[in-house]
Amino acid sequence: MTKEIRLVEFVVLPVTKAKARKMFQIAGACRFVWNYFREKNLGDYQKFRDAKGDRPQTSFFSLALEFTKLRHETDWLRELPFAPVRYTLKHFTDALKEAMRGKKGFPKPKSRARTTPSFTLPDTARFRIRNLDKKYSLLRIPSVGWVKLTRRGGNLWENGVPKQVVLRHDGRRWRAFVFYEVEVEEKGDNGKILGIDMNVCQIATSDGHFYSLPDLSKKEARRKRYQRRMARQVKGSNRREDTKKKLAKVSRKIANMRKNWIHKTTGDISRKCGTVVVEDLKVKNMTASAKGTVENPGKNVRQKTGLNRAVLNTAFGEIRRNLEYKCGRLIKVNPAYTSQTCSECGHVDKENRKTQARFQCVCCGFASNADTNAAINIRRLGMAQLHEEGSGISTAPMNREIDARLPV
Repeated sequence: MTKEIRLVEFVVLPVTKAKARKMFQIAGACRFVWNYFREKNLGDYQKFRDAKGDRPQTSFFSLALEFTKLRHETDWLRELPFAPVRYTLKHFTDALKEAMRGKKGFPKPKSRARTTPSFTLPDTARFRIRNLDKKYSLLRIPSVGWVKLTRRGGNLWENGVPKQVVLRHDGRRWRAFVFYEVEVEEKGDNGKILGIDMNVCQIATSDGHFYSLPDLSKKEARRKRYQRRMARQVKGSNRREDTKKKLAKVSRKIANMRKNWIHKTTGDISRKCGTVVVEDLKVKNMTASAKGTVENPGKNVRQKTGLNRAVLNTAFGEIRRNLEYKCGRLIKVNPAYTSQTCSECGHVDKENRKTQARFQCVCCGFASNADTNAAINIRRLGMAQLHEEGSGISTAPMNREIDARLPV
């Protein structure tokens, strides 16, 4: 048995308007603290980048001491719980450290209009969770009181130890993301290896199965319609606020449908095999803009924009993340030439890929679905990595009879 962190998502029922108002006040205080320390450290950061000043403080401890002074000087801040508001500095220091390393830019300000109301209850916040029955639980938030939590299917980890709670408002209601520390059995390896070829709106596996993303075209069209309508309306008007709520609602539905598909797909794959092999795709490079510059404008910009949107909708990174903790082992391989290589004889030629869906080798005549053929090649590359690690698995191209005896 090993200890791992598991996340459970609940819908929060604040019960009264006063409790809901208090939760928004805590989220607003977190936003205020973020902007306050951002402005305070911006000048030191700019001097440091220009080599004209000392390195600014980036430790949570040093900024927490300054927060204590700020809290004593601000009357309304003392009325709110200490730990959740101070924990905002943990997120700020993490972002500031990334900026100091040159990996990201300086933390941006958080506005009330564009920032999702949220706050975190760390293990020092003295929150408590009480399970009522299979459907309902109670969460005690400091300065707010007890609120009811509900989840379809109940709490999967009610015997776990809650370590942290993140509360976030999605535009309609509050949601609680509870992180439980649970004891789970070590992921066993059943000896089966599965290769996965990730495409736009579809996943193909080396055993011939396909998992297609649900059709989101109607909801995407509705979201675009609301976006165009919102762009024409006057800021601050009631009609614009009404359109904004409708836009948020359809966006939530799209996100929930995608999340549900990812969990069901990765769960089905994890039940088939102990080891899964995926392509090490660089999504950031794949979705780079083709607009170019004024001197060197790009080509097919509109088509590339649509492709980028489809790639991001498939959420390759989220699929890999789910497979990583659901399967016993995840292997990443170089995706180069996997779609042009014949899985039967190993011949590489771009002419092998006749169409988007049809593969036919110009050397041996082997024909198959192009995505399935690529998934088999990905599986073989993963087996090669296992062989280098001393697994003893052969990686030479095999015919169908020999390959059929290997676990899939």
